[in-house]
Amino acid sequence: MSNIQSISVVVPAYNEEKNLRNSINIIYKYLTKLVGNYFEILIIENGSTDRTADIAKELEIEYTNIKAFFLPTPSLGEAYRYGTLQANYDMVTVYPVDLAFSLNFIEHAYNLIDKYPIILGVRFHQKSKVDRPLIRIMISKIHTILVNILFSTHYNDVDSLKAFRTDICKKLVKHTTAKGPFIEVELVYLMNKIGIEFCEIPVNHIEKEIARHPLYIVRSILMNFIKLIKYKFQSFFIS
Repeated sequence: MSNIQSISVVVPAYNEEKNLRNSINIIYKYLTKLVGNYFEILIIENGSTDRTADIAKELEIEYTNIKAFFLPTPSLGEAYRYGTLQANYDMVTVYPVDLAFSLNFIEHAYNLIDKYPIILGVRFHQKSKVDRPLIRIMISKIHTILVNILFSTHYNDVDSLKAFRTDICKKLVKHTTAKGPFIEVELVYLMNKIGIEFCEIPVNHIEKEIARHPLYIVRSILMNFIKLIKYKFQSFFIS
């Protein structure tokens, strides 16, 4: 019998009043079919200026399996860290509220998490279906190549979806400090440093539009490269 019986899904939410309710309803129905009542959805609202916080409160009241938390400032890294530390169930994963990644990753990870403590849903697998603007694909691949070169790793996709045994995840995130998406780099670095076994599986990623201006993307690439260089020379102590 599997030791992993329940699932926590963390959903960071910043200015997502248009998507939040529909996405949470979809996730809720999916998890109900997968594990019955043995799941929780943790909405981590962080510094929204629209009705995201109000909708999160409404969902918490409507569904017993949903909990809403509220952070004062916009920060994906803080939302990721805070949310996973609140997880109460056996497996935890962090899912984007736009559901650009296919939900079947959760089931595939759930079926493998007994064997591997960490499951990575990677987009550059031959069986993955990716429909994104070319510039976004290029940025993701370049980012992964840079991380692999700097840290002597061999990841297929650094910015992958991740599912963890919850105790392992909490140990890792306690040693992260990033405020933004750079937390993904911190996590894969720590995984490699500790030598935690993981499994990469294909995941579908559908992203029809470029959410940011191209100049913003170029600036982000440069900033991330600087962060990578700085991070290269940082040391982490994990007890």
